[in-house]
Amino acid sequence: EEYQLRAFQREVLPLLHRRGEKQQRLSIWSAGCSTGEEVYTVAILVRESRLFEGWDVRVIGNDISRRVLTVARRGSYGPSSFRSMPESYRSYFAETAEGRTVRPDIRAMCNFAHLNLLDQARYSVIGTVDAIFCRNVLIYFDTASRRKVIEGFYERLSPGGFLFLGHSESLLNVSTAFELVHLSSDLVYQKPLLGGKAPALGEPR
Repeated sequence: EEYQLRAFQREVLPLLHRRGEKQQRLSIWSAGCSTGEEVYTVAILVRESRLFEGWDVRVIGNDISRRVLTVARRGSYGPSSFRSMPESYRSYFAETAEGRTVRPDIRAMCNFAHLNLLDQARYSVIGTVDAIFCRNVLIYFDTASRRKVIEGFYERLSPGGFLFLGHSESLLNVSTAFELVHLSSDLVYQKPLLGGKAPALGEPR
């Protein structure tokens, strides 16, 4: 979903940079990260933005499957993982016997953890985050479970933080706690800022 990543890089990251200039920390959570491609993609987009040099940047991936996390931590991928990657990003990988392997400086930005999204008691290991990607995961949960997960996301997000869902997913009948914000090429959910202020990006519907 290239349009979503484009909106994240061009519109959301500059806002998070302005908001976090004093603390110089950025945390992004890929919830249900599978074999880790999304985690490394987000880290590359952060690096490409050139906005966060010298910052403490963490991109956290979690999954319920220990098997896929082993692949994610290895950071080596075959051709199918690169079918939609711009060639300009090729420099972030090294050619190895296992395939293309993520460059060490990008891997250093990324952490992976075993986590069941329904076990909210363990969400504290994630810490507070500025953005959450949870794409095409909630479709596998029933309504009560979706509500539980979204409540956990809301607690983990900093005020003004963003939640990215898959294009076929929404919070309709799940939560009214978030604002739906229009970006130039996507819609994104935002946790309201403190004091009930309107979102600082786009126009809420």
